[in-house]
Amino acid sequence: MKEVLELIEKRNKEFAQLPFFQFLRDKSIHPRQRLVWVPCVIPLIMSVKDLNNCILRKEPTTDPIQKMINFHSYEDGRHWKWFLTDLERLGLDSSLKLSDTLRFLWGEETQTARLLAYNLVASTLNASTAIKLVAIETVEATGIVAFSAFAEVGQELEQITQKRNRYFSASHLAVETGHVFAGMDNMEQLLEHVQLTDDEKAKAIHIVETVYTTFSELVNNLMKYAQNNYFEQPFLKATPLEEPLVNN
Repeated sequence: MKEVLELIEKRNKEFAQLPFFQFLRDKSIHPRQRLVWVPCVIPLIMSVKDLNNCILRKEPTTDPIQKMINFHSYEDGRHWKWFLTDLERLGLDSSLKLSDTLRFLWGEETQTARLLAYNLVASTLNASTAIKLVAIETVEATGIVAFSAFAEVGQELEQITQKRNRYFSASHLAVETGHVFAGMDNMEQLLEHVQLTDDEKAKAIHIVETVYTTFSELVNNLMKYAQNNYFEQPFLKATPLEEPLVNN
């Protein structure tokens, strides 16, 4: 596992240098505008809820690693509630027709978020506990980078709105530990000593590379969305679904 953890650390340093995180910290731009992309990640956030509840968690279990994963799934599996709270507090909880909502959620704007969610499910469905752990560690590492920036812009917005954010907040960052078990001593040493078979090692490396590649594509697309859409009308440019092949 040590080699896989070293790869995660390397890719995470590269991930942290992406322009999106500089954009989030650019105080010359209104904090609302820096968060105009938030609706684009709805499919990912809500899919992570299902990932934790339906894919990662396995009960009952006597496997110590699976017990760690279960603990994580209960903690991480409730963050979507904070996200929905912040949609309202950010002023992004607009009323849309159901058909327009579906066009947005399955449109081009959310495609990369959906792909990332699908990749996470595909990588962990019926996987060994070691592979699940690798997937969690990879996502948690990206979370440290992302939520460090989210907390800063969220705090700026709180000073304007006088409303406390839950998802885009320092309190959320505090629970994003970068590994599964914040309270366990010698956690890094424990992870390093997890034994991977050759097949698991190959799968683990593939997961790490896929997650970072897709996450990088996602944040690059979020930045483009923020540069081409405005907070006052965040859904104005939503792309339609493909036209049917046969006209009725």
